[in-house]
Amino acid sequence: MYPPSSSMFASVRRHFDEPRIGDAVLVLVPTDTEGREPVRLTAAETHETLYGPGSDPQFATAVWKEVIRTALSDVTPHGTGKLLMIWLALPRLTGTVHRVSTRLRADRSDVEAEMVLALLEELAAPDAASRLSDSSLIHAARTRAWRFARDGLRERPSTQVERITQDRALTTSDGEADASAEKGLDVRVDRPDGPDGLHAPLRFRVRPEHLRRGAVPDTDHRAGDRSTRHGPCKKRRSGRRVGTRPVRPAGRRA
Repeated sequence: MYPPSSSMFASVRRHFDEPRIGDAVLVLVPTDTEGREPVRLTAAETHETLYGPGSDPQFATAVWKEVIRTALSDVTPHGTGKLLMIWLALPRLTGTVHRVSTRLRADRSDVEAEMVLALLEELAAPDAASRLSDSSLIHAARTRAWRFARDGLRERPSTQVERITQDRALTTSDGEADASAEKGLDVRVDRPDGPDGLHAPLRFRVRPEHLRRGAVPDTDHRAGDRSTRHGPCKKRRSGRRVGTRPVRPAGRRA
């Protein structure tokens, strides 16, 4: 279990817990009355408008429309438009995170991160301005979370990554070669216990044939020939051991 500080949702909530952020005017909602000034809402007021006990569904729809428009127009590195949209979506996503984590045993932090990625990808779509709504954003995030967790069920734990250079192909439990593994593998190195080391799981893709060709120096070449070496040998650090390394054929990812 990762520390609470690594939770994506918790980090976003903490950001808006800051008074200078929560009390800043971030949303201007146009009114239907001609000549009337737009309704100015702080982040905290926007959240109350959407989820408070006296929430007006019609006004909430107008607020969501403006929140999405603000997020789409947020192109500055330190802008808060996209972050505000993510924060306002959290109450409608938290229940799904719990169900996905409980039923499919997916890591909660990973599920939250996948949902946030889905929201950002929806905003980045070429036709986002013409089709996005709060419902479509929530649906995309929920779908991404369930797909991510179901894909994880097909992962096979392996401790043989170090010796992949000696393998011709990964084999399944019945001994048959997995042809898709030859095309590439998604490798995850879990975060070890303790305050040191990785702060999150490390994921990367590896092609077995590349490892076989160059990861191990060719002993048939002369000692001075460095054409098959990728760099000087480094002494292995001791005292820290990484956990299991789940391996999944890359072709199976959704």
